[in-house]
Amino acid sequence: MTEPINKPRLSRIKRREEMLNSIAKLIGCTALIVTVVVVFYVIVIQLDKLGPRVDPTYVDAVELASHQYRWSGTESAAKNAGLGVSRPTLPKLATKQSTAPSLANILPGSQSAKTATGIANIETKKLKIESAIRQFFTANSVSEKALCSRDSDRILPLMEVYYKKHPLQVGVWQKLGWVLNMDEPGHRLAYAQSLFEDVDPVCLIIEETALGDIQIDWESSVRYSELDWQEFISTRPDNPTLFRVIASKAINSPQASLNTGDEVIELKHPAEQGTVYAYFNRADPQFKTLVEQLQLGNWTNVPLTLRLCYPGPTSNTKTVRIAGVEGKGWLILHKSRS
Repeated sequence: MTEPINKPRLSRIKRREEMLNSIAKLIGCTALIVTVVVVFYVIVIQLDKLGPRVDPTYVDAVELASHQYRWSGTESAAKNAGLGVSRPTLPKLATKQSTAPSLANILPGSQSAKTATGIANIETKKLKIESAIRQFFTANSVSEKALCSRDSDRILPLMEVYYKKHPLQVGVWQKLGWVLNMDEPGHRLAYAQSLFEDVDPVCLIIEETALGDIQIDWESSVRYSELDWQEFISTRPDNPTLFRVIASKAINSPQASLNTGDEVIELKHPAEQGTVYAYFNRADPQFKTLVEQLQLGNWTNVPLTLRLCYPGPTSNTKTVRIAGVEGKGWLILHKSRS
């Protein structure tokens, strides 16, 4: 007859089984965590291999002012942005699109594999690009800065007025970061990141001339407008005035009802306080490019260059009229230069 197992022995066996089960669960959880970490590590490594990290700092209106790509552009806070664009999906990168999924709002365009636009053989021209950007940022005078800028004759008077209010500062320039071609037919344009020793990186639009010189787009770099934003809001001019702004689909607006087909967008300055609202009919042909840019940026923090004015005497200081749409993002394109 089998002798019954005593209770102390049963208790020890049960405790041992529970301990083994706990160890097995711990090993299983550890293995799962290790697997997740390894997968994440592999993904990060692969992303690093895809190309330069284009930080989508460019576009959040608030981040634009702070900034993750100061559109002028600093690279420190934007998401979906540049150039013209904070939650600018990057439209067709020359490398891999996943490197900068948020530049679409800010960037007017970037090079696709099937398009021959942009600066040809850009990687071989980095030294020339670096030299031009160094000269731009280390210029000691307005005229010297204008010499390495796009449309120098046209913008020199603008610079002279601008730098009376904004003293010319010579930053501690360090070196060129990444370069990225822009897909804009008929134009040899690209984006270039400039690195500094004492401030956040800055992203610029550059252009190669027919003679092979590299020029910087000064207007977008400083987000140039024809009038201070606060002055515009306080004086409410009725003449069309050029501004570089950040636009989003309005959630709340001063006007209670809209006509069929009307849209209202909220406009902010990338560096100054104050919000205004602009109404337009999306079916109107003059706003076709405006709608395209807003759609590209998902109607959120989209950099735009607009001519604005107040619609005559009104008690509503928040409502403005869009008198014109210029360029893409904060870049004003000129006639084809190919």
